[in-house]
Amino acid sequence: MNLIKSKSCFLIVLLFSVLAPLWGQSAYHMNFQGMLTDIEGKRISNDQFDLIIKLSLKSGQEALLETRSSLVTDDEGWFDFTIEEITSYMMKDGKRPSSLVISLEFLPNNNTRWIGPDEDFMVSYTLSAQQKENTLEMSIRRMEGSELIVHSEEHIFAFKDQFPFAYLTGGYLIADHPPEQQLLEDLKTWMSPGEDEESEARSRGVKGGFPTGGYHRTKK
Repeated sequence: MNLIKSKSCFLIVLLFSVLAPLWGQSAYHMNFQGMLTDIEGKRISNDQFDLIIKLSLKSGQEALLETRSSLVTDDEGWFDFTIEEITSYMMKDGKRPSSLVISLEFLPNNNTRWIGPDEDFMVSYTLSAQQKENTLEMSIRRMEGSELIVHSEEHIFAFKDQFPFAYLTGGYLIADHPPEQQLLEDLKTWMSPGEDEESEARSRGVKGGFPTGGYHRTKK
């Protein structure tokens, strides 16, 4: 092996040795589960809207990722989206910045009923990650500073907004593997508001917290 190839291999190994411990040798994926309600708390079912998602290192900076899609809520008012390998957007010049801003802008289209044609609805969150003793820790805050409640297990983080917005109750699942449907159902049960919704959660063993036995992936 000549000197140039030797140096190249050394740099590749060095870079991997830095990044692998930081992310537990895995890329993390993010899934968002949202439920729309009107100002009276009634779920907004089977309604359409456009959603713009932006990722940036700081608020107001050029977007690292920007997507726009048309979504529709289901019979219970839920919608969702996924960003694959969201941790890759937190890397810059081989180093991890302290945070990533996630902005969601809800816009009406021709079939939207819950907001008017000249209205929009926008929320922003900041995702932060840090390494402590070879353990990855994540947190999410709203832009005004309130922190989302977190439930973490090995390689999995679940977040819910403790103070839902006027229209939106939202939560995140961040994991190093694509989430199974049961994990997403557990997330929705965990963050569903109101006494009526909590009765079902209690029957599954929630007892005011995260569903017991939830968020465990099936080993193959």
